[in-house]
Amino acid sequence: MEGDERVIRAVNLTKRYGELVAVDHVSFEVKKGEIFGFLGPNGAGKTTTVRMLSTLTRIDEGEAHVNGYNVMTERLKVKESIGVVQDVSNLYDELTVEENLNFLAELYGAPKASVDSLIKDFNLPRKQKFGRLSSGYKRRTAIVAALIHDPPVLFMDEPTVALDVHSAKLVREMILSLNKEGRTIFLTTHNMGEAEKLPHRIAIINRGRIVAVGKRSEIRGLLGSGIRVRFKVEPISNKLLRRLEEYSPSFDEDMIAVEVQDVDSFLEEFYSLREELGFRVLHMETQLPSIEDVFLELTEESEEPQTCAVSCGGCPI
Repeated sequence: MEGDERVIRAVNLTKRYGELVAVDHVSFEVKKGEIFGFLGPNGAGKTTTVRMLSTLTRIDEGEAHVNGYNVMTERLKVKESIGVVQDVSNLYDELTVEENLNFLAELYGAPKASVDSLIKDFNLPRKQKFGRLSSGYKRRTAIVAALIHDPPVLFMDEPTVALDVHSAKLVREMILSLNKEGRTIFLTTHNMGEAEKLPHRIAIINRGRIVAVGKRSEIRGLLGSGIRVRFKVEPISNKLLRRLEEYSPSFDEDMIAVEVQDVDSFLEEFYSLREELGFRVLHMETQLPSIEDVFLELTEESEEPQTCAVSCGGCPI
């Protein structure tokens, strides 16, 4: 990750659809060269935020800058400096992969050589019509389409949704590769596995408001719970369980589970007990709170879709 320069900055970003506030005074910054994960339940405001930052939806209140350009007053400059991969592709089904990419290259004034290079680099079937591609190849082609003009910032809205396991893995590898090349990636996702592995930092949005921002370790710390330690010993004795009472031991299948705040202190005490009671340790593991644990805690009771009080033709929240 390069430096500490901010390439995306949102301040009190707000979007309303009638009486519904889809995005409610959201503020955050994205650093140059990082993968920034944007998580939230359905209807939380993820897609609307991406659409505002990428100039596709008008900002009602607040301001945003991307690559140093004002999203409201320098829309063309913003568009020229970003790539956008939406959850639904806008490429033409009746054109081949190569024809779609050549068309976009003409629009952006990019050299045709870049099309050939990208097709080879990402192993795309250049002569197949886009509409006949598998879902995995369609998504890979959509990502390549967003790279035609070599943008430093890439917005990716649910890039692996509805993909099979193999295709999703390939797309995740593309994301990591693009980031290693120096691109900043703004990634929305429902996939908690992706949230655990891909982003350098994460923001969680719920009901249009940011409820958490930070590195994965900082996000996990929001639960306030300790570290879960699971171990299997032989023999298990009532005396051992009584000596561990302060850690509220419970059985997890054939293992004992406890929750501790300081692993080192617990292990020191645990191995002293082993010497005293004479049990054997067959297995031991520690488990940190997951991003999914935090996500569920911060967004509980928010899965019901938000609806507008007025007819607006459908809100792309």
